[in-house]
Amino acid sequence: MSLYSTALFLHIVGALGLFAALALEWAGLSNLRRAGSVGQFREWARLLQGLRRVGGPSALTLIITGIYLTATRWGSQPWIILGLIGLVTMAVLGAVVTGRRLGSMMKELPDEGALSPALRRRIQDPMLLLSAWLRTGIGLGIVALMSAKPELGGSLIILGGAVVLGLVAGLAAGARGRRTFSVVTDSADS
Repeated sequence: MSLYSTALFLHIVGALGLFAALALEWAGLSNLRRAGSVGQFREWARLLQGLRRVGGPSALTLIITGIYLTATRWGSQPWIILGLIGLVTMAVLGAVVTGRRLGSMMKELPDEGALSPALRRRIQDPMLLLSAWLRTGIGLGIVALMSAKPELGGSLIILGGAVVLGLVAGLAAGARGRRTFSVVTDSADS
């Protein structure tokens, strides 16, 4: 196996790891939103906080192998630059939107018992879903870039389309989640 083949293999493994982290995040967010007790909330929040152990090394592997592959075979192409921008955007969205919100929720979490109404509202924050949808869309856009290897115009269309799809899906999911949460809390108050 040549160095190029090894780097390409590790690059693909990094992408798989990044999507595994996204899948675990989706599972964690879904279960976090349904948590009925502090213990359940803490269990799923720990999963979400631990995702950087999967996502971080995966992203680092993608970047290191991507730099090597660019330097040795691919050259500086628009799809590579936009893929890197997309990867950095995914990391920033995860840290700034999801990470900060989850961290502040963990700080106000009581030791045990039921979740407060304020914390229940924060769990339903549509920005958590929007962040996950956007990062999923961007990730799929990057895979499309790596597969098609288009010129600048095509690269912009592919990644831009992926961002728009992620944004639309995230906004729709957030609106649906607010309606569902409103119905559930209204019936619980009755």
